[in-house]
Amino acid sequence: MLEIVLTAGIAALAAVLGWVVARWVGPIGSRRHRAVLLAATVALFTLGSAAVMPRARAWKQEREMAALLTTEPLFTAVLEDFPELREPLRVALLRAAREGHGSEALLVGQRLLSPQLWRYVPRASDAAAVELGRALVAALARLQALDPQRCYRFLFPDIAGPAAAGWSPAEDGLLAALRRVVASAHDGSAEPLDRALARKHLDAAFAHLRDEHHSDVDVLRHAREPGVDRARVCAMTIALYSELLALPPPAAGQTLRHVLGPEATPPARPAPGS
Repeated sequence: MLEIVLTAGIAALAAVLGWVVARWVGPIGSRRHRAVLLAATVALFTLGSAAVMPRARAWKQEREMAALLTTEPLFTAVLEDFPELREPLRVALLRAAREGHGSEALLVGQRLLSPQLWRYVPRASDAAAVELGRALVAALARLQALDPQRCYRFLFPDIAGPAAAGWSPAEDGLLAALRRVVASAHDGSAEPLDRALARKHLDAAFAHLRDEHHSDVDVLRHAREPGVDRARVCAMTIALYSELLALPPPAAGQTLRHVLGPEATPPARPAPGS
């Protein structure tokens, strides 16, 4: 709408100024007057558009991205806990818009915030953790099928290097699950996390994995060591999360919250009226 209004305004102003210029060179209605009027109007419209439209477009993009920071629930929740991320997030969103990827700005922002999103897992609901576990298994299985090295890089980017550029539906599903994790961590729907009980479920899952995969499961204990079989690390990680997802939903949610979520989490928000 802004661009339409500005274009109409520039066109009207160019026509008025073109008429003034043409009036100086010949009588109104003469061939010379009409030719100059057309040429001047077109030239002034072109110059005006070149001068005004890029600035107007940049201003509009800045307004839209600033609004996204305050209206997108995921961004508002994370920035409340991590205000130092506001400027990097604003810059990333604006860069996406200026590069012609404005429709993907939300995805760009989620990807930037993804390291912080995992910190909400312990405070998420059991149902959100189970959904995240399913999305994680789907993402890992897809990467493993494409290339085990990509799967390992996804798990340990600090060791194997960052994941390759690009996006995939599996990663999109993972971020959608993380959105629900953050939402449940903020809306008070999460059950208390019993890490001691979760460790018991995890030990039982490891025991069952050993029965099925024997010594292969030991690769998870030294997954970061040089020379480790990275394909096997990824396969056993998928097997472990699949084992946890096979638990009854409450136990699966508790154990996944324990395994996927770091001990240090964002401070819990006080209840209304407290």
